[in-house]
Amino acid sequence: MEGLKMDFISSEALENVTSMEKIYMIIDKVKNGAVVVMEGGLTPSERAELIETTMREIDIENFVGIDVHTLEKDSASFFGLSKKRTVVITIIGPANVMKTVKKQSNLLSMVADLNN
Repeated sequence: MEGLKMDFISSEALENVTSMEKIYMIIDKVKNGAVVVMEGGLTPSERAELIETTMREIDIENFVGIDVHTLEKDSASFFGLSKKRTVVITIIGPANVMKTVKKQSNLLSMVADLNN
């Protein structure tokens, strides 16, 4: 019986790896059909490199690409005068599996299509 494989990765597990190690770890997991759920997120440069690297590795028959979605929260900064968005969870999965994603301010809902 095939099912959805999800890998949950804590921010502590990623703090001592380089950006490229993180990117290739994510791509390897997603290429093997897993949905990766990360505590925290990628930096803008890591996210750009992830997308660029994925584009180079696309193989229509075996790997069609990735979808990246984040759940964020507002964080008050200096004396509460301004707010910034902090990524709490990042979900990365195969583009052919992550079919429906609904995003609201504090909710991220995903439907996976396992009939590929």
